[in-house]
Amino acid sequence: MKIGIFGTGYVGVVTAACFLRDGHEVTCIDPITEKTSQIQSGRSPIQEPQVAELLLKGHDEGRLSGSPDPNNGVRDMDLIIICVGTPSQPDGSMDLTYLKRCVEDIGSALRETGARPLIVLRSTSLPGTTRNVFIPALESASGLTVGDDIDVVFHPEFLREGKAVDDFDQPPKIVVGEHRIGSSDRLMALYPEKYDAPRFHLSLEEAELVKYSDNIFHAVKVTFANEIGAIARSVGVDGRRVADVFCSDTKLNISPTYLRPGFAFGGSCLPKDLRAILRFSTVQGVPIKMLDNVMVSNAAQIETLVARVLREEPVHVGMVGLAFKPDTDDMRESPYVTVAKRLLGEGIKLSVFDPGVDPSRLIGANKAIVQKSLGHLEAYMRQELSEFDACDLVLINHPNVSAEQVEEWLASDKIVIDLVGISGIVRTSSGYSGVCW
Repeated sequence: MKIGIFGTGYVGVVTAACFLRDGHEVTCIDPITEKTSQIQSGRSPIQEPQVAELLLKGHDEGRLSGSPDPNNGVRDMDLIIICVGTPSQPDGSMDLTYLKRCVEDIGSALRETGARPLIVLRSTSLPGTTRNVFIPALESASGLTVGDDIDVVFHPEFLREGKAVDDFDQPPKIVVGEHRIGSSDRLMALYPEKYDAPRFHLSLEEAELVKYSDNIFHAVKVTFANEIGAIARSVGVDGRRVADVFCSDTKLNISPTYLRPGFAFGGSCLPKDLRAILRFSTVQGVPIKMLDNVMVSNAAQIETLVARVLREEPVHVGMVGLAFKPDTDDMRESPYVTVAKRLLGEGIKLSVFDPGVDPSRLIGANKAIVQKSLGHLEAYMRQELSEFDACDLVLINHPNVSAEQVEEWLASDKIVIDLVGISGIVRTSSGYSGVCW
């Protein structure tokens, strides 16, 4: 099929790469010409395992193109997939600026080209957004009637950054919300039998809420494990051993994913989706007190760690990992960026090792966030862990170090605070402590 993808962030680029791999033709549309120029030349604007290779192969075979012109993503297309951001506004509500602008561009292109592709919305949206915001805006801009002249479906993604291609290939489920029953047939044809996963055809609102349910539950699981870990540490118990026990109970739909005590959650999905659902519940008059305190508890995890570092009175801190998780360069709402900013504000020298982050490749919102928080990131980045020799305290945020390396740091009288649980460490070693064990 011919597929137009609007938005070249993580979801859009990964979706493009995987559908190229499956033999489809893909045109990526984005108003940021730096992104589309990279795609047009077969390069990836994001750091994500396997993506660069898939894009380059599709480019070399003549099936990939990039353009800032919406008409190029609409004309002759079988499907249009919208993957633009829906970030948070200051009050926690969802910012639909990019989505509305994208819909208007697509609507105008539909009117001009006469094309009638299936419109697929992947952008995370609160219940009612597709029906009450997206569809009216599309109909107004295009002059078409959804359900008669053209079809719209909502198709949430379940991709973890750092493992996005694997998740695309082996999805936990395939969910589609339909405005008209049967309207998703063209979309589902993109997922042949090799995509072995349960498939759900839902209403638009059901599909929208499934995405929020997943992300909010992930947020709750991270905070729950951290609070249990903090209690365990206060009584001298290893929180990760406790977690091994409660994660062994999968009978009652308990998943071990995310249920390991560690540090605060962050990234582009969990914080903004939690804020949006909290704001949404207030507007709806539905109290959700437990969720109302999740962000408070998550922020407390950051404050507790910063206070713990400051008690050690370090002069120079080394951080292993800065992106919100390993194998990605995504800094959006990374708790480690927040920690780094706080430590710099206290006058502490900082060195950062993160093999997934290349300051010269950061663009768009990702780049703006880092510049606002840390200024010139390249001044703090280190290429080798040996460059941590001058540090007197090391924070292990990502599992990119060996037990042997940690033991070397401890032997040189460095303080090591482990946020991930590096295996093989003698946890009673002097100078070593876990974040909650």
